[in-house]
Amino acid sequence: MAHDAVTLKSNPYGLILNLDPDLPFEELYEAVGKKFRSSAGFFKNAKLALTFRGRVLTHEQESRLIEAIVQNSRIEIICVVDEDKGTEEYYRKAVTHTLEKQEEADGQFYRGTLRSGQVLETEKSVIIIGDVNPGAQIISKGNIVVLGCCMGTLYAGAAGDRSCFAAALTMKPMQVRIADKTARSAIVKKTDTGEYPAEPKIVYIKDDHLQIKPITNDTLGEYLG
Repeated sequence: MAHDAVTLKSNPYGLILNLDPDLPFEELYEAVGKKFRSSAGFFKNAKLALTFRGRVLTHEQESRLIEAIVQNSRIEIICVVDEDKGTEEYYRKAVTHTLEKQEEADGQFYRGTLRSGQVLETEKSVIIIGDVNPGAQIISKGNIVVLGCCMGTLYAGAAGDRSCFAAALTMKPMQVRIADKTARSAIVKKTDTGEYPAEPKIVYIKDDHLQIKPITNDTLGEYLG
């Protein structure tokens, strides 16, 4: 295995994971796990944003590498940041806007893909490390973050909290609801198994309407108000 298959750069809010572009993915997966096992004591219980650099990954591969990080350390990956936005200030905003909404209750992780017919209900905010397939549902009284492709149904702020949000690495839901506001998609079918590019988006309520926007500095500034 190449010595420099995985290298890390970090700041107080985020990690940049530099990946060997040629190493077979399974070997890369093992290398990521080994890297974070050896660094576990340094990061402790950090809550961080993450950027992948060095190779193009599918959303499934990104999810597996995030799983390798979480399983081999005490790091909580809050969100994935595009490489061209990987500045400390952007990481700070991305992490802070998530953690502020979790002050009253710790969020939880769900590792794996939710398939058609599965329903995940939670009293707390939840981070899904995997995909949400058409026909699957997530219902949370807090926020929902999907570190994968969301083609199912999301219901955040289920107790009526309009300050909640839903976000996904790839946002193609059949339906998304925040508190009492709902948006439906006429594109995604229950049998949809297509691959979609990673286009991180956030859904939240502003001016009494649902806003579905790419995750950028401007969007975070608008959401944080």
